Amino acid sequence: MDKITKNQLAAMLLITDAFTLFCFRGHICLITAIGFMCGTVLQFIMSLPLIKLCKDGNSLENSGKFVQSIYLIYLLLWGGLLFSMLWNASDVIYIPYENSNGIWGKLLVAGLIAVVCLYSSSTGIKAVSRSAVIASAIGVICLLIVAVSASFGSDWGNLLKNEDSDGLFTEISRGFVLSGGLGSFAVLLSFTKGNTLKNALYYFTGKIILTAVVTVSSILVAGGIMKITEFPVVTAAQLSQPFPVQRIDSLFLIIFAVFAVFSIAVQSLTAAGLLMKIFPKFKRFRTTSVLVLMIGSAFLFTRDNNYNIIYAVAVAFVLFAVPSVVLLKRSLSK
Repeated sequence: MDKITKNQLAAMLLITDAFTLFCFRGHICLITAIGFMCGTVLQFIMSLPLIKLCKDGNSLENSGKFVQSIYLIYLLLWGGLLFSMLWNASDVIYIPYENSNGIWGKLLVAGLIAVVCLYSSSTGIKAVSRSAVIASAIGVICLLIVAVSASFGSDWGNLLKNEDSDGLFTEISRGFVLSGGLGSFAVLLSFTKGNTLKNALYYFTGKIILTAVVTVSSILVAGGIMKITEFPVVTAAQLSQPFPVQRIDSLFLIIFAVFAVFSIAVQSLTAAGLLMKIFPKFKRFRTTSVLVLMIGSAFLFTRDNNYNIIYAVAVAFVLFAVPSVVLLKRSLSK
């Protein structure tokens, strides 16, 4: 796999983090924002064995077929969860598949995204990572516009409305569920140029800033109707009108679609790379197979189980447990 820069790594991963925040269902309050950010700090701490492993010149991609299979299955399931989140959020951002009889419309949307992902995969991870930097820059501009609009035209008292919070631990857990892209982080970190620790710190710092901007802006804009809105970040983008003529939700719809494609493309490219390692003779239709499996696995996730604590445990497992065992095994074998 080609080497990428820390900016490219961060861009690809933060696009996925932003997309999952866009698709977030449920209430958001100040405790949610704090929980998500505390969870990010905890994720960085948990990634230290992985950082140590990569710093020693090793790679999870070269850790044997059993470890590779664990990450491949994880990436396939995470890709399926991304498709599930996309289908759920499509109800409120008006992707028009209602006339396609439900499931066929979902498959149509998934198929269109898969086609774009296939095209992206033909250019390779290097080209996708470069494009991700451009896409993330546009996304930053969009988020800053919403954030500035929220800071001037909203009720700051919304930040104090924490009566809907389920507690800090629950919010940390939900933040972990939204961090499924850390599987790609674990695989791609060793292919990133520069100091491994600095690269990881760079990404997690960006994630904390992204989380703070998105969650606080959503609370300021949609805090007054948080109990009756299902997708608070989407609602905040729709209600924010910083320009007298153009509504921000038109721009948000474009960003949403672009981030959806990039999020799934990164997971599929990473999974396809692992698939090639596990089955070296499987050289054709790798990405196609991966995308089909992701779409199939999306039907395992219902609208009500997208934030099951089991998914948070899975994130901790691939981020901390697997690298720790690999590191320990290699230390004992020396």
